[in-house]
Amino acid sequence: MIHSKYQQIRQILAWAIMGLSVLFVVIGSVCAEQSAGLALKTEMFDDRYQNDGISFRVLCYHDVRDNLRNTMQAWPQMGALDTYDLVQHFSWLKENGYHPVSLDAIIAARNGGPKLPPKPVLITFDDGYLSVYTRVFPLLKLYNYPAVIGLVGEWLEDTKDGMVFYGDLWMPRGHFVTWQQVREMQASGLVEVASHSYGLHKGETANPQTSQSPAAITRIFNLNEKRYESDDEYFIRIRTDLEKNSALIATHTGRKPRAMIWPYGAYNMVAVKAAHAADMPITMTLEAGPNSPDHPLTRIRRDMLFYNEKISDLKRNLRQPAEYDGVELPLNRVVGVDLDVLYDPDPVRQDINVGILVERILKMRVNMVYLRATADLNGDGIVDALYFPNRHLPVRADLLNRVAWQLRTRAALPPDYVRVYVSLPITAFELSEQRDSKIKDIYDDVGKNAPRVAGIIFDDSAQKTYQNVAEQASIDYFSHELAAIFKVHQPHAMTVKKVRATLVTEPSTDQKSNSAYTKLIQQYDFVMLSIEPESHKTKEADYYPDKLINFVARSPQGLKNTIFELQSIAPKSHKPLPAMRLAKELRQLQLKGARNFGYFPDDALNDSPSIDVIRPLMSLKTNPGRIP
Repeated sequence: MIHSKYQQIRQILAWAIMGLSVLFVVIGSVCAEQSAGLALKTEMFDDRYQNDGISFRVLCYHDVRDNLRNTMQAWPQMGALDTYDLVQHFSWLKENGYHPVSLDAIIAARNGGPKLPPKPVLITFDDGYLSVYTRVFPLLKLYNYPAVIGLVGEWLEDTKDGMVFYGDLWMPRGHFVTWQQVREMQASGLVEVASHSYGLHKGETANPQTSQSPAAITRIFNLNEKRYESDDEYFIRIRTDLEKNSALIATHTGRKPRAMIWPYGAYNMVAVKAAHAADMPITMTLEAGPNSPDHPLTRIRRDMLFYNEKISDLKRNLRQPAEYDGVELPLNRVVGVDLDVLYDPDPVRQDINVGILVERILKMRVNMVYLRATADLNGDGIVDALYFPNRHLPVRADLLNRVAWQLRTRAALPPDYVRVYVSLPITAFELSEQRDSKIKDIYDDVGKNAPRVAGIIFDDSAQKTYQNVAEQASIDYFSHELAAIFKVHQPHAMTVKKVRATLVTEPSTDQKSNSAYTKLIQQYDFVMLSIEPESHKTKEADYYPDKLINFVARSPQGLKNTIFELQSIAPKSHKPLPAMRLAKELRQLQLKGARNFGYFPDDALNDSPSIDVIRPLMSLKTNPGRIP
């Protein structure tokens, strides 16, 4: 048995060296480089963090397989990589001046010790697949590269039938490393063992409709008791799991892990606190970008490599900015949905409504959907109920979690996904005493209940005017307090301020107005300008869209950080506007230079606006409108 393992290692080493030889031969021919796309030497990246001695990048790998394509039918996994591609990655790093570093070196640099070498990168492998020993470990020794491996304790336990529960499948225990192999890798000095949880690498019931979302961030809904986990129950569950895995790793390796790698990259600040309580002050996510000096080791960013990714993909990962999941404020096509439209007292009919919306968004191929999570039952502009469990207002239906998760997981074709935002007002709550405190509780509650959403929209569009500058400043200050509360549960969430277009742009030639708008877009990731149909009247045709676009464009980053939102219903009659008119106005916005635009509300149940008319303007697939 042992002899066969050494034979396998020698074969892999020989194969790897052969692969390297082939690559070096390729480098010798410029023509071959260009035709085969295998060049190792490339241009220097424009990355201001790569040589400061403190910042670093992290690469996240999973399973590594020979003849990957042939294995995908039996065991499909987007995170698996072909052994040959991993050899290419390691060779490219070496030839382009990257220096794989250890977690020890990173901690020392952060604590004032020796600086990191130029272009430092931490290499990590998640899940503890057998390949980390049979294929990765020989390559680490060959290149003398340090790495961190994250182990899921539940998958490494020995069982009577030799099977372990992997996500939602039963898999042979033999697909994962043995503790003897882990000890051997650790003893080499190249491999550090991190925790990947004991049993959190799975989904848990997240709502009454039984949607499953990542265990580490889910307040579990108990179907028998018809209630969610309390704050204390949630914290104790996470801490207990992490302590159990740390103890298991310590028992088998002699060392407790100091780093926690969050399954699926799903975490919140409560979970980070639980990890710290379990003596793991370092945690790792799957957020993109550099780990710059201002970014804490409690939330290390990592770029994940996927199936069949080549050198070009590795280069992209090593140059991604931190903003917006690795893409710097991309073009957005935005659809706003009022959950009132989906609500039905019959849960079965309501779930059908959700399915209709998901199919519609999938067909439309937009990349941003926001959900208005409040109910205004009498149309007076005041919130009467909410669509998520909370401490202060009636729950019309526990609907937000379900719709958000369905959109995120079903409304886009892999590897794309729809970014789902939650929309709540700031001033439209009529609450009794301690109003501000209760509003903070509501934002805390929605942060807990929503699955992993992309951001929060502070809807201030009900405001027709501000009394004075001080009132506006006070509302903005309060919204930042609310954002901080929301981000305890959604640390990666982006912020959007939604206001009436006329509130911030009139008079459009006023320098004070322009200065105020510049300040506004500096305070939020996006500003959403809600454009009412009245602003399209003939007498104001010169104002819309030309003056509006010009006004926004005068602010630095104005067009990049502004979302233009058209209203799809008439404000007085509340009847849908013609889809052709809406499509024409969206096209006008795009032609005038708008990068981000969309409409509200969408009525999926009545196909309003008509998807056949609106899709050509909204879809990023058929009409990307790319801007350099």
